[in-house]
This record gives sequence, structure tokens and C-alpha cells, in this order.
Amino acid sequence: MLTASAGSAAGENVSLTEALRARDQAIRQLIDENPGIEKGWDEPFWREALLDAPRLQGSPWRIHDLARPQPPIVASKRAACPRTRGRRLDASDWTGEKLSLWSRKGGELVPSGHTGNRIATRESFGDIELSLEFRMPDPPVGVFQQRGNSGVFFQQRYEVQILDSYRNPTYPDGQMGALYGQVPPRANASRAPGEWQCLTIRYRAARFGDDGALIAAPRASVILNGVTLQDDQAFLGPTAFAAIGPWQAHAERLPIVLQDHGDAGGRIRFRRINVRDLPAS
Repeated sequence: MLTASAGSAAGENVSLTEALRARDQAIRQLIDENPGIEKGWDEPFWREALLDAPRLQGSPWRIHDLARPQPPIVASKRAACPRTRGRRLDASDWTGEKLSLWSRKGGELVPSGHTGNRIATRESFGDIELSLEFRMPDPPVGVFQQRGNSGVFFQQRYEVQILDSYRNPTYPDGQMGALYGQVPPRANASRAPGEWQCLTIRYRAARFGDDGALIAAPRASVILNGVTLQDDQAFLGPTAFAAIGPWQAHAERLPIVLQDHGDAGGRIRFRRINVRDLPAS
């Protein structure tokens, strides 16, 4: 909770950085140890997101809470990506209003980094294993959530975050491998920019009854560079910014969505995207 001094610091007459420093010793230390991090929250919407986001149910933390402990840094377990199973998705398997802004050459998909843009698979999926390789821009551009920001959305609304988390602290529930805005990754296994990285996500789809009531929340296991970041972890609701979206009934099989966040530092290279249906659990 805010102290009296922190509450006054959160007024509109002080900068967001000053308000965050006054809020918690852990945030103050994070800012002091990472000069320039405040450049990542200079847009007006960050004030409400970082100071007034709702508290997670049953948790001492708020959504996007910078006081939350940073995931421990661990070494990758594999130097090369393992052979993946399933069907390879190529350029013709994707669609989107701004698909033309993605470079689709040499077996790679590369977003423009100029505007917010999402592409989706032409095919719909339910329970699935998705594997892909990605490479963050080198040298990196931006800090915080501007750096290498992307994501995979399952059933068009449940996001596993993709971010350059190599020496780039941000709120834990927005780091690489987070169930965005909900569950931080267990560890930070990100490789340096310019290195190819291996991502596997096993996803169990949300299911709803005929009456529209939620029967089973969606769940995801996330493995990055051989390190488990999420282990059959349930989503708390649809992904939203500084909020948890309400449950709303939808089809079990829906397209997978790949995000171009629109940041200059977001020109991530994707390749070897494979999908396979998972057997019933």
C-alpha cells in the first residue's frame, strides 16, 4: 500500500518516475540500478497502468507491479533448438489486414516495427503445441516494453508474452514467457539479442458450456531455450492491458495470432513455426 508520502508523490504535479520511486523501496532500487529505464514509460497511459492498475485477486501484487520480484536469471539448457514436431507454417498460412507490412522471405516472418499489427493463421486450433524460433534485434532498440515486444495469442485472446528480457527489466508479468498481465515466468532464460532462441508452448484451450459458462480455463506450458517458464499454468481471464478481461464464451477452435507491437525495437525475426494438435487430456 502507499504510504502518506508516496500518496502525495503520486499527484499529477510530480513525474511518474518520482511517484514510482516514492511508492516502494524495490521500485526505487530498480530505477537506480537501471539508468534510462524511465524512457520506457514516457507515454501518458503508463501513469495509470503503473500506479493504479487493479490488484490481482488473492495476491499482494497489482497488475504490472514493478515492486514484484524480478524472475531469476538462469542459463539456457540448449545451444541449438531441438527438432520440432507438427506441420510447418509458411507465409501462405497467415492472413491479416496489414500482412503486407511483414517481410516474408527466406522462411522468416519479420514485422515492420512501424505500427501496431497482428496477423492470424488461416486455420483454427484448439489444444495445440506451437514451436518457433525467434531472434531479437541486435543492437537492441528501446527499453522496458518497447524492446522486442511481441506475443502469441491463442484463441485470439490469451497472450503468451514475447519480449527481449535480456538485461531489460520490466514488470514481471510482462516479461518474456509471461501470461501477459497475469502470471510472471518462473525464470528469465532469454539469450542475448542476435541469438536465435527456441520457444515451445503447449496450450489447452478454454472451454465453455452451452449456457456460456466457463467449464475449463485455458492453460499454457511455456519452454524457452530448454527452461520451463510456465507449467500448465491457468490464465485468469482474457489478456488486457493493466486489467484482466472478463470471461466471454467463444469457439473452442480459433486462429493463432502473432503480434507486431509497432515499436522500433520490435522487428523480431521468426522462423520454423510448427503446430500440432495435442491429444485430449
